[in-house]
Amino acid sequence: MKSLSKFLVFAVAILGANTICAQKASLKGDEAKKRTEVKELVDSKRYTFEATKMVSKKGNSEVLKSGEDFDVSKDTLIAYLPTVGKPAGAPVRAINSGITCTRFSYTKEQGKNGGWNVTIIPKEKFAKDQKDIKKINMAISKNGYATLTVSFTDRDPVAFYGYITEHNAVFPPATGRTASNE
Repeated sequence: MKSLSKFLVFAVAILGANTICAQKASLKGDEAKKRTEVKELVDSKRYTFEATKMVSKKGNSEVLKSGEDFDVSKDTLIAYLPTVGKPAGAPVRAINSGITCTRFSYTKEQGKNGGWNVTIIPKEKFAKDQKDIKKINMAISKNGYATLTVSFTDRDPVAFYGYITEHNAVFPPATGRTASNE
């Protein structure tokens, strides 16, 4: 009887070890798949940054609800982020808080640890599109986590933490205008 119970304990230990190894292999496969998806999204210049947290220069932070995002395509930016697209002093949750920008430059550089640094600069002469946004910097990790920092012309910058997903905005069709986004 003792040998049977020892055998059962040994068999359970072996099965448990096999399960753990299989889970680790599956997680590595999932991680590699995620990295490939993120690379394809960043290379396509068509993705959405889903914000989960906002941090002001003063260190105040706020957890954000779903729907606070920044959509990127080759010729259009659409931002629905707190404080972005509103004049200074406007309530954070003001109606018409989003912006759409069709005149901007977009540069992507290789970042640390296999990620990317993206810089977006709205064209100054199209101020009505950008609503005082000076520059947008985004540091994207190879796993899709990102930090987006918006610098304004007349107020302190604000940072957002979140992740990159497939785009979820319906971008307007091109109207014959060209944007220098290449």
